[in-house]
Amino acid sequence: MPGIPRSIAGLVTLSAAVLLSTPMTPAAAATPGDRLPCRPGSGPHLPGRDLTRMALPADLSCADLRGAKLDGLTVRSPLVGADLSGASLKGAHLGYAQMAGARLRKADLSEAELYYADLRGSDLREATMDDSSPYYAHFEGADLSGATMARAKAYDAQFDDAKLVGVDLTDAAAYGADMRRADLRRVKGAKARLYGATFIKTVLRQADLSGAQLYESVMTGADFRGADLAGADLRDVRDARLAGSRGVPRFLPAPDPSCEPGSGQDYRGWDLTAVTDFPDDLSCADLTGAKLDGVDLTGVKLDRAILRDVSAVGTGLRSVKGADLRGARLRRAKLGSADLVGADLSRADLSDAALGSANLTQAKLAGADLRDAELISVTADQADFTGARMDRAYLHSGKYRDAVFRKAILTDADLSDAELRGATFEGAEVTGLKQDFAQDIDLSGSSSRLSVGWLVFFGIAGLVVFWIVVGVTTARVRRRRIAREQAAARAVRFEDARRVQEENVTRLGEEIDSLTDRTGEVDWNAVLDAYDAAKEALASARDMSDLTDVETIVARGRKALTRPR
Repeated sequence: MPGIPRSIAGLVTLSAAVLLSTPMTPAAAATPGDRLPCRPGSGPHLPGRDLTRMALPADLSCADLRGAKLDGLTVRSPLVGADLSGASLKGAHLGYAQMAGARLRKADLSEAELYYADLRGSDLREATMDDSSPYYAHFEGADLSGATMARAKAYDAQFDDAKLVGVDLTDAAAYGADMRRADLRRVKGAKARLYGATFIKTVLRQADLSGAQLYESVMTGADFRGADLAGADLRDVRDARLAGSRGVPRFLPAPDPSCEPGSGQDYRGWDLTAVTDFPDDLSCADLTGAKLDGVDLTGVKLDRAILRDVSAVGTGLRSVKGADLRGARLRRAKLGSADLVGADLSRADLSDAALGSANLTQAKLAGADLRDAELISVTADQADFTGARMDRAYLHSGKYRDAVFRKAILTDADLSDAELRGATFEGAEVTGLKQDFAQDIDLSGSSSRLSVGWLVFFGIAGLVVFWIVVGVTTARVRRRRIAREQAAARAVRFEDARRVQEENVTRLGEEIDSLTDRTGEVDWNAVLDAYDAAKEALASARDMSDLTDVETIVARGRKALTRPR
């Protein structure tokens, strides 16, 4: 400042340097005004001024620089407690700047150099710091809520107890930064480089850390509830507790080898079908009811994970040792060479699944659906298949020593070349079971019915016989009906013809009565014999030929009436 002796300016500079080197407690950082050498705004009064072409005062402590323009300037003057609200410091050189307690709300610090700067307790709310370089800077107790720091180089910076609520850290480099007890709620940290940082008791609720590099960081007591960790790299982090977080990280710290099932990542009920990069190790994770249809998890370790009732149709699995897969829907799943030792697959749907060369030693498959499943060359010693549906299952060349097939349904299954020493088949259904060259097989207590092929054959044969009988019976009934109809028609014709002949006989009698006065002219013996014979023939007539005889006799009687004696 013009008019201030150099000795005084030097003293102020020395005082500020001492202030910078003095450790600050969180309480002091929160209220920097308690330690400021002056009252904010009581210094040089330069609001709204363009200082880019002016010589700056030697000391700008507590200066009023609201809305001032300092773009590109190299500032060596102390700015402790200065009010730079809304000021423009784009590209300014502020390395080692003394700015503790400064007010920089809505200030533009884009591309500014702030390395080793002291900004403890400063107000940087809604400030623009994109592409700035505050590496090794001190932000203890500062408030950066709503600020933007996209692509900023803030590595090894100190953010202890700072507020970074809603700060945009997209693609920022803040590796090695100390953020213990900092408030990073709703921070936008997609693809940010935060590896090797300290997050002790840091609040990261609702933060966007998708794709962020967080490996080798310390996270003791950090709160990740609602944070999006999709694709994040969390390798070798310490004391991470990610309960309540969202998204599936690409890398996770290796679980404790003795972890308890369900103590790992919590993905209960999640739809994970759109995830492309899974962590290498999800041992002990809880995926109860998750949707994994068609997902390739062959490169993911799921030992002792809880996968109850998951939907994993067509899913590829490889390492699921001791996992809980009860009720899982694994139809058409790709489980070739999978390690399922001790896994619980009770009531799981494994129909059409490919389990070739899988290790099912001591696995539980009670009540499982293995219809049409392929289990060639599996190792299933001491496995429990009690009550399992294994129709048409291909069990060729497998090892099933001491396995339990009690009450299992093995209709048309294939156990050829399998090792079955000590295997139990009590109550099993083994109809059509292929057992060529099976070793030590003992089907005692099992039951067998006619094979499906014979059942089909006899069924078809029975249908053929049935239709033949139906055809014959129908033809017979039809013939009987026609015969009855024809008999009825003949009876009607016979009655009609009988009435006609009855009238003929009656007329013959009438004609005889009318000619009694011609006694001497007629051969009455012949006439009366014919009349009597006609009446007897009519009375005994049973068919049309009998009626024809009646007609012949009547004609003979009439002829006798007309023939003279």
